[in-house]
Amino acid sequence: MIKLLLSHDLLIEALQNPETAATQLIKKCTDDPGIQAWILAHAVQICASQGFSSEKIGQLIDGLAQIPNNAHLNEQALASQVGFETGLQIAAARMFKIPRVVVTKPQEDEKGVAFIDCREALDIDVLMDSQRVDFLNLNLALHPIFNRMDGWFMEIIQNTAFAGGNHVAEFEKEFAGFCQIPHAVGVSNGTDALLFALLAMGIQQGDEIITVPNTFIATTEAISQAGAVPVFVDVYPDSYNINTDLIEEKITDKTRAILPVHLYGQVADMDAIMAIAAKHHLLVLEDACQAHGAYYKGKRAGTLGHAGAFSMYPGKNLGAFGEAGCVITPDPKIAATVKRLREHGQSKKYYHLVEGYNGRMDNLQAAALRAKLPFLDEWNENRQKIARLYQEGLSEVPEVKLPVINDYASHVFHLFVILVQDPHELSAYLKQQEIHTGFHYPVPLHLQEAYAGREEQQGSYPVSEQCADQLLSLPIFPELTERQVSRVCDEIKLYYQRSASTG
Repeated sequence: MIKLLLSHDLLIEALQNPETAATQLIKKCTDDPGIQAWILAHAVQICASQGFSSEKIGQLIDGLAQIPNNAHLNEQALASQVGFETGLQIAAARMFKIPRVVVTKPQEDEKGVAFIDCREALDIDVLMDSQRVDFLNLNLALHPIFNRMDGWFMEIIQNTAFAGGNHVAEFEKEFAGFCQIPHAVGVSNGTDALLFALLAMGIQQGDEIITVPNTFIATTEAISQAGAVPVFVDVYPDSYNINTDLIEEKITDKTRAILPVHLYGQVADMDAIMAIAAKHHLLVLEDACQAHGAYYKGKRAGTLGHAGAFSMYPGKNLGAFGEAGCVITPDPKIAATVKRLREHGQSKKYYHLVEGYNGRMDNLQAAALRAKLPFLDEWNENRQKIARLYQEGLSEVPEVKLPVINDYASHVFHLFVILVQDPHELSAYLKQQEIHTGFHYPVPLHLQEAYAGREEQQGSYPVSEQCADQLLSLPIFPELTERQVSRVCDEIKLYYQRSASTG
């Protein structure tokens, strides 16, 4: 059953203008048994307050006779201190934890499993806290997958198939197909994906791995846990990806691999990296944990090196309902080794060729990823549209340096970052306006306490340090509206206008 919240404005519009889309939507709710509507305000009270005649009100009630009210929401609204109508709206918003809902007719996939096709969805703004702009809202992404997930989760629970399972195998096939690569291996998280890939590539104690300091610590944790040593190279000041001009000067006789990070959703310059790797006989592992679905010259992120590692943490462009990760590779030996490592080094149950890890993807997470994967390209396109709106809205703000998109890349904007002189002050101001931002990442890895024993000091990697000091992440997720993006841009402009006027 698909549920739709109808606002009182929609009901009034339908009553005043019978030929409008609002009337058609209400008719669709009453005619289609697969759609149930919950009225957000008591029809009689609303219409009476608007001065409609008893005849008109009766017509509306007759037309909505098949649409049930929600008693629980009504009780909360009546008990509220802000009035029935507002209280009902707030109660509904809190129940669903979303600013709007989506209505669409159920579809069926090739196996006859019902799901919601968001591409034919109708968005209806309902409500409360319209000024608030979340940094990330994961609830909105649940609508197009809920029906499919509901069936799959029930199947998994009934079959008690939790560790591993059919959905893991199906997701691996589907994600490999999505990436156009022979092998995908689901694992428990992105850090394990990096670690298992390094071990499967033959990284050993004391090997040196070249990477960047402006990334999440999982990148270097995996290197260290594989027994290797991370060697840092600074990044470009525009794309924030590894500066390929600086790589060769860090290569020694101990260097075994390069681990570029496709930061924020833009693929690093992989042609240059692969050429250096070939010249020096090095391996390449792509940290694609923020670049699901991104392209580099027509090829997907993660398919350009010897292997690619992905995190499917919930906030990622393709996120599970908990922890999950994946390794993709064209090399069957690497794939087979990752599979052994994730299951305690087993060749088959209770037969262990080596010591391994407990690093499997669980069936519930795989089902969630399978449900989301068909929407990933569409969601990435929405992120790109939002990024263009930010670029347009902030292009004439001299205090803001916008991200550069390389002509060889299809940036999928896991994050949209701007470089400003006063990110913490700007963030605090935006928070006062109920606009939420983030910092990625405030301390570069070479200055982290965890790496205090290293020789690098402040100033060793100036671009990465500038990124840590001056980058601010703005709200971005596929369902962010144009109005919300405009509001963020307007508030940033206003902040700098006020700053300039106060000197």
